[in-house]
Amino acid sequence: MLLSSEQTGPASLVIRYGSETVCEIRDLRLHNARFRPGGRFLIGGEVPLPLFWEQYANHQDTERNTASAATVRVVRTSDEGLEIECSGRTRSSAVFSRYVVSIRVSLEPPAYRYDVAAEMMVAHGFTWRITPNKDHGEVEFCNFWPDGVFSADVRDTLRYDGCYRLGRQGVLKIPHHHMESSDKHNVLLRCGDRLTWLLEEENPCITILSQDEITAGVCAYMWDVHLAYKVCHDNTDVLLPGGTTFAAAFRLSSMNAEEGNNFLRVAQVARAIEADQTPAIVDGVHSFLETCGSRVGSGADIWPWETEVVDGNAADVTFAVDREVGWDDTTSVRITSGGLARALWKATAIGPAFRQALFPDGARYRMIAYVQSDLAEGSAGIALRLHREGEPGLFDAGTYELFRCGTRVRGRSKWTLLELVTPPISPAPDRVHLLLDFDGAGTCWFDNVHFTREQ
Repeated sequence: MLLSSEQTGPASLVIRYGSETVCEIRDLRLHNARFRPGGRFLIGGEVPLPLFWEQYANHQDTERNTASAATVRVVRTSDEGLEIECSGRTRSSAVFSRYVVSIRVSLEPPAYRYDVAAEMMVAHGFTWRITPNKDHGEVEFCNFWPDGVFSADVRDTLRYDGCYRLGRQGVLKIPHHHMESSDKHNVLLRCGDRLTWLLEEENPCITILSQDEITAGVCAYMWDVHLAYKVCHDNTDVLLPGGTTFAAAFRLSSMNAEEGNNFLRVAQVARAIEADQTPAIVDGVHSFLETCGSRVGSGADIWPWETEVVDGNAADVTFAVDREVGWDDTTSVRITSGGLARALWKATAIGPAFRQALFPDGARYRMIAYVQSDLAEGSAGIALRLHREGEPGLFDAGTYELFRCGTRVRGRSKWTLLELVTPPISPAPDRVHLLLDFDGAGTCWFDNVHFTREQ
């Protein structure tokens, strides 16, 4: 029995083995892909695998991805399987992309295997500006999301317990947690190395076939993996000239529980060294005693406070959990800057997208915090930032509505209670961010932050 294909659009087709759907390509993205006959979809329909090159930064920008003018066609059919060509480009045609996906059927053991060869070129007379990514490579050729690895719906049982690197250095487990930490960043992969997700009866596996070194990063939010080439080495933009080419190759397959258990037994666990200095988002009052390292529970349900330098020299700014200063104890969070800067502690994982309850329609939102300062210039305060369900700009926090507390602390101040209350919010938000805002030079402390909803 041969694999068959049905073209469903210029950049879409369905592959079947007999009556069984093996996979679908929709608009240059691989959906609903099985890795063995009768198996479940290891790549689902919600988060497909792009079959085009892109940058991690602003990847939805059509000048940052090569999904424009997309086409898909079957170029070869044989007893062994199908060969499919996927082509695209940036909107301006500055960069061209070509993927050749070879899908093979094995009967002993039963399996579907996907071999992917990807290449791209910057057109002569054009350039492609690459934005630095400190966590992994910038020129990305594979973003793999195993179906079920994360779900916003708390009723869904999550699959897998971590991502595993299998290579010459041994077996390394990268546990599933939501911190942007060093254990997930700049994971080096060479030809023959594998990435797999384990603990299920059938587990997806990526084998690197490229000869050049790959830099991978595991997403802190959803635990998908980004595979890319590093081209920015000093945290500045790189302009790729016309004629620049990249090539990559990888294999998608599956691993059964028995084989996976062999790796589980010998895996070393990567440690997130930042865990004990990363405050955890909690229900109720944030006294900052609980960190991601001390909190007990599933990594799926522990979300971190994050930091951001908005303006100024990031090298001048330090963030810390202060174990000596607090409003009613000896713990708080601190921001210090030797020069003028604007910086934030922020809790962004609040809302239904983070396995939490829906926000009520028409509710007011209240935030209080105690703030203390020792500032040479500027001020410190608190704010709420939110995105309403159904509105555009979900992935651009700069477009969110901002509600600031009217009172800010300045100079050298004692602990001061700050409070803000929003008007009724309708439609209800689907994201709410708590912001602890520093704008100036010196030091400020924040403690006993409390966020509540008031109908």
